[in-house]
Amino acid sequence: MNKKEGEKVLMELFNGSGWKEKYLGQIPPDPNGVIYRWSAAEADYAMPFFSKTGQSILTEETCVAKRSLYLGRDPDDTLYLYIYEKEKDSYRQGIPEMAKEFACMMKVDNLVKNKS
Repeated sequence: MNKKEGEKVLMELFNGSGWKEKYLGQIPPDPNGVIYRWSAAEADYAMPFFSKTGQSILTEETCVAKRSLYLGRDPDDTLYLYIYEKEKDSYRQGIPEMAKEFACMMKVDNLVKNKS
């Protein structure tokens, strides 16, 4: 696929996505949060992620993270389509309590006491 066709495909994927968090003309704020990045030359590889099946697997939001799309040019003027993921603040807040409960469950003495 040539550059012009690839850029058109990336634009169509971006515009056709039903995601709410979409940023045109921008690149993600933190490169560490990028989970996928496709250039025009790699547009064929991006297409399955935006198919009906792909969209049911790669969702905008999970219980752990929120994802967003970016379509923008890097400093070398190469157009990229990005999927950026940021962990939800609420995710880590519950971990200490979950760990405490799990530790209690793993303690055999507690299980035996509860059965008596």
